[in-house]
Amino acid sequence: MGEIIRSNAPLLMISDLSIAGLKAAESPEVTLVEVSEVSSTCSFLDLPREIRDQIYSLIFLSDGPMYPSRARAGIAEYLGLLRTNQQVYSEVVEILYGRNTFQIRGEPRWKAPELLNLLSSQRRDGFIHPSMWAFHTNKICLARLHLKKLYIPSHNINLERLKHLFSLLKYFPNLEHLRVVYTGSFGVKDMEVVNICRLFRDRRPLVEDFVLCKRIRYSEAEDISWMILEKPYRNWTSISDTADMRHMWENSDGVVRQAMVVNAPQSIPE
Repeated sequence: MGEIIRSNAPLLMISDLSIAGLKAAESPEVTLVEVSEVSSTCSFLDLPREIRDQIYSLIFLSDGPMYPSRARAGIAEYLGLLRTNQQVYSEVVEILYGRNTFQIRGEPRWKAPELLNLLSSQRRDGFIHPSMWAFHTNKICLARLHLKKLYIPSHNINLERLKHLFSLLKYFPNLEHLRVVYTGSFGVKDMEVVNICRLFRDRRPLVEDFVLCKRIRYSEAEDISWMILEKPYRNWTSISDTADMRHMWENSDGVVRQAMVVNAPQSIPE
């Protein structure tokens, strides 16, 4: 209940009230002022959205690609926050999935599509097969709608597994950044990988940043992204084995181009 303050002084502002002021007042008028109690607590959702987003960013943003493993992602102890309520969940997934780069798991190899399968088939209250989405559109996991950045590494990702991963990306309509690193070994031909990436690019033109690299060392790769961006398409052959032609490629028209060497750490250990 509020307190009743009796004063002989006319009220200008509550901040003007003081014992000295009350004693010094000479006005014969009596003014009643009711001062309400001020709550000393503020709930998290009472904070402005900008401040809440800053808190989410401190907790859920990663400096590098986020590996889909509870032990390695570094955010396992905070994931319970997503289960607070629907509002917190919807705000967190915008930060967690919209601003981080997620890395496809390469070890063990059969877990490569695990992240995409999980996000494309998860409901807020369980799991659902994609063919049933039309009947449960209000319960679909929001994460798949916010995933924007994906990194597919070379480790244990062969041609067939890459095709499988690309087939799952149709469930992520807002994907904007995709980086693929492949190893040209064990029967994997450069143009087979390039053509798969070209096909995906043609089907998903809204993926504005598509980077394709061929691994040449443990932590380095050649950036050959121009092959999936050029029109018309040409066949390219690496001529790096030729003397003084390191990182050079030649297309079917005889045009020679040098690939840029970029940093491409594998981050394999489980």
